[in-house]
Amino acid sequence: MHPSKTFCLHPFTGLATREDGAIKVCCRSQPIGWIQDETLESAWNNKNMLRVREQVLNNEIPAECVPCFDLEAQGVESLRQRHIRDSFPDARINLYPDALDKLNDDYTMPFEFPTIEIKINNLCNLKCRMCNPLDSTQWKDWEEVEQFYEAEDNYLVDAVRKLGLTRAPYIGLFEDSAEFWSNLEKLLPYFRRIDFAGGEPLMDPSHYRILDMLAPYGENIEIKYATNGTVTGIKGGRTIHDYWPKFKNVVVNVSIDGLHDVYEYIRGNGKFEEVEENVKIFKSFPNVKYVVGACTVQAGNVLQLPQIIDYFLNTMGIVFYSHRVNYPNVLSAQCLPNKYKQKVVKELIKIKEDVKKYPIMSLNDKLLPITLRQIDDNINFLLAKDLSHKWPQTVEFNRRLDKSRNQTNFEDLINDYGN
Repeated sequence: MHPSKTFCLHPFTGLATREDGAIKVCCRSQPIGWIQDETLESAWNNKNMLRVREQVLNNEIPAECVPCFDLEAQGVESLRQRHIRDSFPDARINLYPDALDKLNDDYTMPFEFPTIEIKINNLCNLKCRMCNPLDSTQWKDWEEVEQFYEAEDNYLVDAVRKLGLTRAPYIGLFEDSAEFWSNLEKLLPYFRRIDFAGGEPLMDPSHYRILDMLAPYGENIEIKYATNGTVTGIKGGRTIHDYWPKFKNVVVNVSIDGLHDVYEYIRGNGKFEEVEENVKIFKSFPNVKYVVGACTVQAGNVLQLPQIIDYFLNTMGIVFYSHRVNYPNVLSAQCLPNKYKQKVVKELIKIKEDVKKYPIMSLNDKLLPITLRQIDDNINFLLAKDLSHKWPQTVEFNRRLDKSRNQTNFEDLINDYGN
């Protein structure tokens, strides 16, 4: 590994896209460019990317990369750290050990990178509470909660207004760009992994258009998904059964933010039992390397987190992975009253012992340390900051969505799991 303390592999191995045209170093970073102004090829070596590469090689933190370092300061493993640790199976350090070999003295690199993270549009069938109109065509109550984002000076406020997304219309600036498609064509021989997110990629025609392009090279390519797991294809059209067998491997991260009533509260119109059935379908493909239950930890589900971990590993037989709501911060689990935090922390400490006995741990010697790290990340995060003074705002944010969506009262849900 490179000796720089701020080293990250992402600026040397690929790009990420966002529905509004943002071109990014990774899915968590701030933009380095915009498809409205330049192409993927020009962004790969634009002045911002060159600066980012130089900084991460010289113990400096790029402004675009602050989110990772903020997490690290709270004792939480960041995306940056995960991909430079060889104990993580899909870490980029393992996939691309020679990533720096093509780096020139001026920090430019050939337009031949091996991976891309694609969010091409916001087409989705769910309206998750921590989501927004930029990421879902179903998120139509933005005006009810916009003020909470304004209070945080969040980029979404300007983005939603500028793009006219208040009522969550469809947006996909990359799929409208001829240069995007031609750049993708150039990269086909070099790709080794493609990450799809959304929106919901499995119901997106553009996702299948990209798979058609990738299929001739499929024996060398792993495809990875962030999916809500409610669908397996386009209704009456193309499905995963038509495409997944054409690729070397498939990794499926299924977003499951709770069990049963908690899941359906957070995910809006998602049905937990349907997701369970689709997980079984995902696992049935011979080339599916593994299925991950990806839980977005937040105020509305953290009290159920120990049960979620147990259910993923012991009942569903899938890997437990978690990340945490970053915005609006009134949905952060750190806003929970301290009596609830202490209850969750105590239960998480206990489940660290329980998971060691789970049968799934015998399938891979790296699964247990990864799971324990995930649990520790959540403990550290809960204890890192006390935002409990924001709890009244947390309640109010959810009260507004409860009313708009005619859903269960948030405080009743908290009381059910907090007592």
